[in-house]
Amino acid sequence: MRISTSAMTNMTTNSMSNANSVYADILQKITSGKNFSKMSENPTDATKVLKLKDQLAQLEGFQSNIQAAMNEMNLAWDTLNAVSDELNSINSLVLEGANATTTPSSAKALATEIDQRVATIMDKMNAKYLDNYIFAGTYTQDMAYVTDTDGNIVYQGSSEKAGDRNLTVAEGKTFTYNFTGEEIFGKQDGVNDFFAQMKELSELLNADTLDYEAIREKIGVIAQAQDKITQTNGKVSAYVTKLDTEHQNNTDTILNLTEDRVDLEEVDITKAASDLANAQTALQASYLVGTRVLGSVSLLDYI
Repeated sequence: MRISTSAMTNMTTNSMSNANSVYADILQKITSGKNFSKMSENPTDATKVLKLKDQLAQLEGFQSNIQAAMNEMNLAWDTLNAVSDELNSINSLVLEGANATTTPSSAKALATEIDQRVATIMDKMNAKYLDNYIFAGTYTQDMAYVTDTDGNIVYQGSSEKAGDRNLTVAEGKTFTYNFTGEEIFGKQDGVNDFFAQMKELSELLNADTLDYEAIREKIGVIAQAQDKITQTNGKVSAYVTKLDTEHQNNTDTILNLTEDRVDLEEVDITKAASDLANAQTALQASYLVGTRVLGSVSLLDYI
């Protein structure tokens, strides 16, 4: 069957147009770096990309939670170590005060220094990360310790058994943690309350007649507080290990999802460059053929 001149002209023109469209499309992808700029261009992949971006945003939120918790753990660790140093210094002062050669005048000086170090411990136990008092348990907006009108250092955070703080660190996973002054220094009205015992120690050292044995007994109170500090730091270490694990798991997932998103959304420049070269060759060939075909057509072919 003989192809009409009109049909041949249309075929040639369409071929040139298609070749030009393919070339322009690849060039646009290289310029933008994206396989598509509108959902209508590739609805299936565009929908997948949107879902991947939502997942990545959620994971970044989890990572932010983990980083905040890690920062708090680091502050807790540093604070507890600083408190431990103060306790060691107080212990040395108590040993000196319990020595039978210590005079009432010297004991009063020791009491003054111990009072200062106890006040420093209280200040450190009121450590704050962002807007949270980290040793107040779940009452994070309240200072863990305050001084009442009688000069007693009083714990006003939540009870050790009142509950926990929770952060979501992964899909379906919650990081549970809590620090209370109560678990470290005892209840404010309890016989083992560190601050009450330190106030009693100060009174013993300020007495006109020194009770060396009673002073020496406070060494056990300090040792108990040191044990609690060690136990709490052990909890901090366990928390950090758990957070590190979740952070690494999230990081691995983020890398995998990002690779999936990149494969769908972003242009493979090496492949695109090769495709562009092929498209350019095809476009030039179509122009060459089109020139020959259209150049051989005259008005008489349409009469």
